[in-house]
Amino acid sequence: MEKKKMKLWKKILIVVLIIVAIIIINLVRKTIILADLDQKVSDYENNSTNIHIKTIYNFIDYYSEIERFIKDDVEKLVVQRTEPNGNQTIITQITYPNERKLYTETADTKVMYTYEEEAPKRGYHIEESVPSSYASIMNFAYSTNLAERIMNAFVTKISSVRVNGKECYELSSLHNSNFIYLENTKEMSVYVEKETGLPVAVIEKIIEDGTEKQNTTTYAIEFGTVIDEDIAEPNSAEYVIGD
Repeated sequence: MEKKKMKLWKKILIVVLIIVAIIIINLVRKTIILADLDQKVSDYENNSTNIHIKTIYNFIDYYSEIERFIKDDVEKLVVQRTEPNGNQTIITQITYPNERKLYTETADTKVMYTYEEEAPKRGYHIEESVPSSYASIMNFAYSTNLAERIMNAFVTKISSVRVNGKECYELSSLHNSNFIYLENTKEMSVYVEKETGLPVAVIEKIIEDGTEKQNTTTYAIEFGTVIDEDIAEPNSAEYVIGD
């Protein structure tokens, strides 16, 4: 009887060890994938001086298009936001090494503001219109250290999918430190290209008034296509000078 119990415990132990090994192998795999994606996006970020990024936010309570043009040391950001009632706001920001110009346009007003300030290495800050960021390209695999990367790998499901004909990774999580969640977020999936690490889309499912709804963000990124006309300022004669 004792021998049978020992054999049973050995079998249980072997099964447990196999399960633990599978978990560790999967965790290592996901950690390596995140590290690879992070490095690819960082390389683009650090080595590219000509970038065009178009981001479309198709949310349940508003629609917004953001275009970002970077050419050498000049960066232009154009935000077009449409509310559910149809009202539209256009914000254009142009950042030079030592000056930032902000053009705001609504149905009733056009105002231009000029700020003398040293530009950040990369990024923008249009008050509450868009989230503040010092990175040009969204990097959903970014980590400040190995412990954070391992934790993100642990809480994130990574699978292979095709999106618009591109081989992508789907990163799904409700606890990833790189994802921005709403209070009622039920599920979030981020899609990035395997080859480049660049973002393709974000799909967020939320619960609102007992109904499941969806917010969608899509990205289109090009390199070496921005020309001088793309970073030109609007006609300042059409704008009132703000304080």
